[in-house]
Amino acid sequence: MKVSVEKLPTSEAVLNVDITWDEMEKASEKAYRKLVQKVDIQGFRRGKAPRTLLERRLGKEYIYQEGLDDLISEAYRDALKKHELTPISQPKLEAPVFEQGQDYHFSLTVPIITPVKLADYKVLHFETEEATVTSEEVDKELESYQSRLTEWKEVERAADYNDRVKADLKLTSEEQKISDLKDNTFELTHERNGLFSGMDEYLVGMKAGEHKTFSVTIPADYSNEKLAGKQADYEVTVNAVEAKEAPAIDDEFAKKISDGQYETVEELSKVVSDNILSRKKNALEEELREKALGAVIEQSEFVIHPLLIEEEVAEMEHQFGHMLEQQHLNMNQYLKMVNKTAEEYRKELYPDAEKRIKRQLVLEEIAQQEKISVQPEEIEALFNSYEQVGQPLPKTEEQVRSLMLNYRREKTLARLMELTTDREEESEDLIEEATAIANAEAAVLASESEAVHDTEVPAEESATAAPLPEDQKAETVE
Repeated sequence: MKVSVEKLPTSEAVLNVDITWDEMEKASEKAYRKLVQKVDIQGFRRGKAPRTLLERRLGKEYIYQEGLDDLISEAYRDALKKHELTPISQPKLEAPVFEQGQDYHFSLTVPIITPVKLADYKVLHFETEEATVTSEEVDKELESYQSRLTEWKEVERAADYNDRVKADLKLTSEEQKISDLKDNTFELTHERNGLFSGMDEYLVGMKAGEHKTFSVTIPADYSNEKLAGKQADYEVTVNAVEAKEAPAIDDEFAKKISDGQYETVEELSKVVSDNILSRKKNALEEELREKALGAVIEQSEFVIHPLLIEEEVAEMEHQFGHMLEQQHLNMNQYLKMVNKTAEEYRKELYPDAEKRIKRQLVLEEIAQQEKISVQPEEIEALFNSYEQVGQPLPKTEEQVRSLMLNYRREKTLARLMELTTDREEESEDLIEEATAIANAEAAVLASESEAVHDTEVPAEESATAAPLPEDQKAETVE
C-alpha cells in the first residue's frame, strides 16, 4: 500500500491510500480464511469449505469488501504510529465502490491533537518570594481558635449589639398575625434583613423582664409582596440577655484547644506560626508555578480542533455532575436553581475547557522536550503509599493512567520551576513536592484533576470554626 499523510491547518490529517489489485487479491484471500472459520457449509467441516462455495453463500463482493476493510484498518493504524498522530475521534472515510481487477484509492480524514509550538521557556526567569509570618497573623489565628471556645453567658444588664436575647415576640400587620414566638433567640446586629429588619434597635437597651411595643416598616423588597412595605407592629418581652464569654489565651487555653498536645501558649503559637508559614509557602509556590506555566502558555502557539474542547467540556460537565450527586442534587435541579439552560451552562464552560487543553498540551510538550517519564516502579510506589495510609486505590487501567498523567505533569511543573527560577539545587525537593501533590490529586479518577468549574452550588452561609493546628497538616504521601 502507498500511504501519504497531509496535516491540515485545521488540526486534521488526511490519509490518502493507494492499493494495487494484487494487494486486494491477497487481502481477500486472508478474509476468506478468516470467514470460512465462522460459516457452516453443508458437507464440510468448519474451516474446510473451498472459497467458491463460500462465495456462493456470502457473495464474492462480500469477501473482497471484508479484505478491503482489513486493509483500511491496517493503513489507518500504521499511519497513526508512523506519523505519531493522536486522533480525537473516529476518522471520516471516503471510499468508493471497488471494481474487480482495478487498483483502489481511499482517503481518511481524522481530527488530531496538534502539538503546541512551544515558547522558549528556558529564557524565562521568575523571582521567588520569601514567605514570612507576623505576630499579628499568629494572634489572629489564635483568636479564631478562641472563638471556638466562646460561650454564651446570661448577664444582668441591658442588651447591646452583638449580645443575644431570648424573647417572646408577637408580630402583626394590619391586624394580621404574622409571628407568635416563645422564648426565641435573636443575636442583635446592625444589619438584619428580611421580615424582622429594623427590630434590633428597639431591643438594644432592654433588660430581662422588660416589655416593649413598637412599629417598623417591612422592607419594600421583602419576598412576600402582600407584606412588603407595610407597617409591622411588635410586642416583645425579653426573658434573658446573654453575652459572649471568651476564654483567656493562656496555657490552659493551649492545653484545651490542642487536647493536651501543647502545654503552653508559646508552644501553641510556634505551631500556629509554622502552619501559617507552611500554608504561605505552598500558596507562593503554587502562585509561582501558575505564573511560569501561564507565561509559557501565553507565548506558545496552538491549533486546537473544536472537538478537543467539546470533549473537555463534556468531561468537566461529568465531573461537576458527580460533585452534585455527592450533594444529593442532579444537573437538572442545579440548572433550575441558577436559572440556566443546559446549553447556556455548557457555553460558559468553553473558556475554561480551552485553558485546560492548552495547559495539558504545554505540559506534554515540555515533558517530551525534557524527556520526563514515569517508571512502573514509581506508580507501584504510589499505590503502596495510598495503601499504607488506609486509602487503597483500585489498580484499574484507568487509575494507573490517571496516576501516571498527574505524576508526569507534576514532575514537568517541577522541572519548569527548576529551569525558570534560581533553585536548581532544589530540584530533588521540587520533585518530592510534585510527588506529594500528584498523590493528593491522582486519587480522583479523572484525566485532569485541576479545578472542574468555578461555579458553586448555592448554599446557606455557615460559620466554620478554624481547625486545630494538627488538623491543618496537608494530607500527603511520603
